Amino acid sequence: MGNSKIGFTVIEDELDLDDARKRYRFALAPEDYERLPFYSALLHDLEHDTLALELLASVRVEQRNPMLVLAALQLAALRGHPILGPIYDEARHGALGDPEVAAQRVLEVLHVAPELVRDELWRSTQTNEPGRSAVIQAVVADLASGTKTINVIEVGTSAGINLYFDKFTVRDHDDGNPLTLVCEDVTPLDRSRSLPDVLTRVGIDPNPLLLASEEDRRWLKACLWPEQRRRHDRFDAIVAATPSWPTLTMLRGRAMERLNNAFELVDASTLTIVVNTWTAFYFTDDERAEYFDEVARRCTNDNVAWLSIESTMVKWPLVDVDEQARHRAASQIVVTRSGASAVRWGWCHAHGRWLEKTTVP
Repeated sequence: MGNSKIGFTVIEDELDLDDARKRYRFALAPEDYERLPFYSALLHDLEHDTLALELLASVRVEQRNPMLVLAALQLAALRGHPILGPIYDEARHGALGDPEVAAQRVLEVLHVAPELVRDELWRSTQTNEPGRSAVIQAVVADLASGTKTINVIEVGTSAGINLYFDKFTVRDHDDGNPLTLVCEDVTPLDRSRSLPDVLTRVGIDPNPLLLASEEDRRWLKACLWPEQRRRHDRFDAIVAATPSWPTLTMLRGRAMERLNNAFELVDASTLTIVVNTWTAFYFTDDERAEYFDEVARRCTNDNVAWLSIESTMVKWPLVDVDEQARHRAASQIVVTRSGASAVRWGWCHAHGRWLEKTTVP
C-alpha cells in the first residue's frame, strides 16, 4: 500500500523502526539539544513512541528526516489547531512552561489525530535556512577571489532564499537587525572582502516554493524550530524584503533533469558557482554519484566551481571521511575550484551558527 505523492510510501510489514528510532535520537546536534528544551523533550518522546516510529519509518529513506514529523506538527499548530496552536505560540515567544509537559501534550494530540502528520509526509523538509548564507558568503569570497561578477545555480533551492546570500550582513553578535546573520568564525576569516556581484541567480527544486504564497510561507515557517524566535523574525523580514531584491529564476525538476537548463541561462564567460546545502542528503546513492560526476565534469571548465554543504552522512568521492567526534554533528563543506578536484574546505553548524575553515588558502 502506498501514497502516490513522492516521499511517502507505506510498506506495513517492512517498517524499519530501529532506523526511525536512531534518526529521532540523533536529530539535533548536542549544542542544539541544550538550547531547545521543548524540541529535545518532544524528540525523546517520539523516539520512544511506536506510532511516531511507524510514521517516520513509512517515509522513503531519502526523506526519512525527523524534522519532517516535527514540521508537520508545527504546521497543524500554524493552521490553528486548538491544542497545538497555543503550545507552539508559547514556544516561539519563550513563554512555554514545562517543556516535558508540553511535549507530552503534543504526543497525545498525535495519537488522537495521527493524520495531522500522516497527511503531510509526502512533503520534504524545505527549511531554506538563511543562516547558511553566512557560510556561503565566506566560501564564495574564497572561490571567487579576484572575480568581480559571478552566476549562482542552487540545487535544492526551495524558495530561493539562499540565492540572496549576498544580501545579508554577517556579524559575530546579534545587532537587533533580523536580517543580520550571526556566525562565529572559529578560524580567522576576512569578512571585509567584497563579494562579487551576482549577475544571474538560478534555483532548481522538484517542488519550488513561493514566498508570495501563504501556504508555502506557512510550510517554511513550520520547518523552523519554534523555540528560535529570531529565525521566525528573520523569515518574516526576508518575506518583506524580497520584493525589492533582484529577480531569480526557478526551475522545477530534479538536479540532473534541469542542470543543463540552468547553465543555458547563465553567461558562460562568467564564473558560475553551483551550490547545494543539505540537498544531496536527500538523493539516492545513484543520484548522488551522477550529480557529483556531472559537477566534477563541469568544473574542468575554468568558469565553473562547486560548493557543497552537507551532512557527513553524504560521502563524496575523492574526499576522505573525517570521523572526529566534534565534527559528527557538523556539516561538511566541500568545494571544487575551477579546473581542480573536490576537497574539504571546512566545517560549519547546519544552520550557519559557526564556521571553521580547515584548508590552506
